[in-house]
Amino acid sequence: MGKIENGINGGFTGTVGAVSGYYLNGKWVIRSKRRKSAKNKTGSADQKACRSRFTTMQAFLSPIIGFIRIGFNLESKKRRMTAHNVAKSYNMLNAQNAAGEIDYAAVRLSFGNLSGAEGVKLEHDDAGVHFSWTDNSNGDYTRQQDQVMLMVYDVDNKTAICETSGARRSKERESLEIPSFYKGCTFHTWMAFIAEDRIGISATTYCGSLVF
Repeated sequence: MGKIENGINGGFTGTVGAVSGYYLNGKWVIRSKRRKSAKNKTGSADQKACRSRFTTMQAFLSPIIGFIRIGFNLESKKRRMTAHNVAKSYNMLNAQNAAGEIDYAAVRLSFGNLSGAEGVKLEHDDAGVHFSWTDNSNGDYTRQQDQVMLMVYDVDNKTAICETSGARRSKERESLEIPSFYKGCTFHTWMAFIAEDRIGISATTYCGSLVF
């Protein structure tokens, strides 16, 4: 709906039929409404590929958003973006090919400059998944107190089990209890360390996949 300004001899603002009116630089202006082309509605091949990649990454990150909010919290504050958007942007650029396939070994579920996990080993039994690592704090007491963050993720069924405040770096071992109904599922696994005061974090290390 348009609105006449200053009587019948004035201009109008808004939309009437196929034209729109507005006031610009001291003059009344009218122009035809822009129409969306069929090409823009359906999208080009590149646009469709980009949308597909976006949808794939969105589906991957959605079940683990709680972990992401902690893992990308510090980086999100630097960039003034949500943690989810930072994680999605990083992983689309670094862990996803043009076809939308995810390279799980390149995925990051946390981002920071603390020392990451080294010497990681995985074991599993009926109780769960057991992670071990090498204490690489080099005698720094503060780094010895860093806590491990663990993620096991069944990407096929979009379910995950995680720990965000686990054992100290110096302990060199932590476990995740896995319910028995996950028997036969394939998990991808990641590990990171977060400072006790939460003002430092490492990037996640991909620890491999396993069939529980």
